Amino acid sequence: MGPLRRHSFSLLILLLGAPLLRADAQQGRISADTDVRSAPNGTVVAQLRAGTSWPTGATRNGFTSVTIEAWVDASRFGAGRDSFPVTIGGSANLRIREQPSLDGRILGSFRAGAGMSVVQRRDTWARVKREVWVPSSAIAVQAASRPSAAAPAASPAAPQSRPPSARPMPASETAVPVPPPEPVMAPPAAGSLRTDREVPLRLGPNGQVLAMLDSGVIVATQARERGWVRVRIEGWVPESYFVPADTAFGANLTAADLRADPEGHRGKIVRWRVQVVGLQTADPLRRDMRPDEPFLLAIGPTGEDATVYVTVPQSLVAEVRTIPTLSFVVLTARVRTGKSNPTGAPILELISIAER
Repeated sequence: MGPLRRHSFSLLILLLGAPLLRADAQQGRISADTDVRSAPNGTVVAQLRAGTSWPTGATRNGFTSVTIEAWVDASRFGAGRDSFPVTIGGSANLRIREQPSLDGRILGSFRAGAGMSVVQRRDTWARVKREVWVPSSAIAVQAASRPSAAAPAASPAAPQSRPPSARPMPASETAVPVPPPEPVMAPPAAGSLRTDREVPLRLGPNGQVLAMLDSGVIVATQARERGWVRVRIEGWVPESYFVPADTAFGANLTAADLRADPEGHRGKIVRWRVQVVGLQTADPLRRDMRPDEPFLLAIGPTGEDATVYVTVPQSLVAEVRTIPTLSFVVLTARVRTGKSNPTGAPILELISIAER
């Protein structure tokens, strides 16, 4: 048999013996951040993030098997255990990423001690694979849409039954909404540092732990002292998780309290839930406001039907204009007076506002 015939015959064997792509291959989308286990009701070995999609398999006892295949930092590998060639060393979780980069999208994290197989290496990164079990209630399983090799091509002469703009979207575009891309971060400033493991953030050298920083967090350096570095980190958290640290914060003050002692509560800070009536401008009759000063007319706080005036600084006017009339908001404000002239309503000075 000549070389060309042998090559053709080998190619034919490959084509006949290769498994066909199944049109009903299953994909599962994680609906919420979810702990995943080594077996149904087994130990937790990882967490997968909401919005990520993975190949799925069997279902058993309320759990669905999922195959994790993604990138991790290979410098964290420890010795193999059981049937797994490598495990996650140390005591901190290890992030699972879509690409082999600290800028890669985070898909979840492996627990320390979790075992896995390595399918590819690239510099200090490894593409790993591990079967895990997810609570079936936390995963939406669907058939992955794939083109069929046996589907006949459309005839050029066949009339179109609908305009192209009205064509039905393929299942891959309609069955699962694509999660929004993660925000693009600005490049690190000169002299910045990046954590290479989970790190405690302390009040001072050997001081009280304030928080834990994940691996990959970028911080700006402020000072160095005896093996310690003072850092600055910026981020966003919901304001509703906080109360003012100012000693003037009056956590339990009501509108009635302000009216009863208008001078005694001047300068106090309150956080109230109120209903917005509208944004107005002060006229000359409102003696406790500046002429043309913008203010919110509001009803509240919760549990009271009192009229409240909330003056708005120019820096917040544009934000306040977007709040619909009669919507409820949570505002943080400083008491200007507990009893204004001539109406007797409290006047607050707005510090921040959030819709609720």
